[in-house]
Amino acid sequence: MSRTNPLKKKRRAASRTLLMYGEGFEDETFLKYLKRLYSRDSGVGVTIRNGKGGHPADVVINAANQPGEFSQRIVILDNDASEADMNLARQEAKKRNITLLENTPCLEALLLAILNDGKSYADKQSAWCKKEFESNHLDSKKRTEIREYEKIFPQTLLNTVRPKIPGLNEIILLMEGKG
Repeated sequence: MSRTNPLKKKRRAASRTLLMYGEGFEDETFLKYLKRLYSRDSGVGVTIRNGKGGHPADVVINAANQPGEFSQRIVILDNDASEADMNLARQEAKKRNITLLENTPCLEALLLAILNDGKSYADKQSAWCKKEFESNHLDSKKRTEIREYEKIFPQTLLNTVRPKIPGLNEIILLMEGKG
């Protein structure tokens, strides 16, 4: 008979597994930072991948084709593409049973909203949001470094503003296993 070591830690088993598929490298880095804060000990296994940009429908299709058994697949897209392109992406997501979350107009608008107490940037253009965020908060060369997000977005700030920003709250709830 084999005996087990009573002092050995048991492996954590995820009751649910999520694939969170961001549009690009910056999305992937921010999602990995959120995962580090909110997914631990939640019973949810979160895998983060990026779609390396491109057409919104292609990002959805790539997420659907990502190998692995996941309880849920979530694609997070900027909705700054044309309405026809976004509708095609929404149709693909529905057809492939993928949850589609949209940043209006882009990830940088979400990041600016976090830093400005939930203020909406939906009326701004993506280029303006990117320029504003990168010139005042995080240089484009450091956008893929998780340590930089730790400095700018402490968990206390995220917890304070998440009720005011539905998109952020939805992502965090999914990682916590409550979404």
